[in-house]
Amino acid sequence: MTGPPTAEPSPVLVRHEQRTAVVELARPPANMIDETLALRLRSCLEELDASSDTDAIVLTGAGEVFCGGADAAAVRSSGRAEEFAEAITGLFAFFPASTTPLLAAVNGDALAGGFGLVCSCDIVIVADGARLGTTEAKLGGWPALAMLPALRRVPEKAAIRNVLTGEPFTTPEALALGIVDEVVAPADLLARTRQWADAVTVSGRAVATGRPQFYRARQQTYPQALAEARGALARAFSPSQP
Repeated sequence: MTGPPTAEPSPVLVRHEQRTAVVELARPPANMIDETLALRLRSCLEELDASSDTDAIVLTGAGEVFCGGADAAAVRSSGRAEEFAEAITGLFAFFPASTTPLLAAVNGDALAGGFGLVCSCDIVIVADGARLGTTEAKLGGWPALAMLPALRRVPEKAAIRNVLTGEPFTTPEALALGIVDEVVAPADLLARTRQWADAVTVSGRAVATGRPQFYRARQQTYPQALAEARGALARAFSPSQP
């Protein structure tokens, strides 16, 4: 006699450390992204962003790998390529719109789509020895999605070299290029990232409107950005503001 089926473990785990939420990709050994993980991660991030109890979100991975990218084998075998593409692009669309600062605590290799997640975050702290970059070229592919957030963080010459060769960056290279903000010993990763989380929330409530404005400004013409800034300044200095 068999018992009831056991529920599948969640591919995304969330824990709260005071007002910082730590979101862990939990699909070992490489925390590869399939449709379920993409949907669950987006849902978790949106819920945390909407919560008044969360000032910062830290994204990390379980085990020794941050994220190895898309689980191509699982997506192909599922027959749901279109649904997967919609799920993962929807996930990446969340990042610039978030009103909550996002930090990456990169505990190991962040490759392909995992590198895209890293580049979507505001602050990146990485464990020494990790590799970061797109790797699709080595598999005869092209990083159509992963390269988009990378272009926001990686200098263009270094980005095209990585995209064409599929050779990831070492931690010293990533630090020198400004891809990551700090390299630390693995044992210090989460503690140091929490310190950064405290630092980037110093503006308080202002970040809720300021962060999305920052990312919108990259897409606006200068007159459009000035027009939005004029409205923001008028609201900030109005008598009704504290």
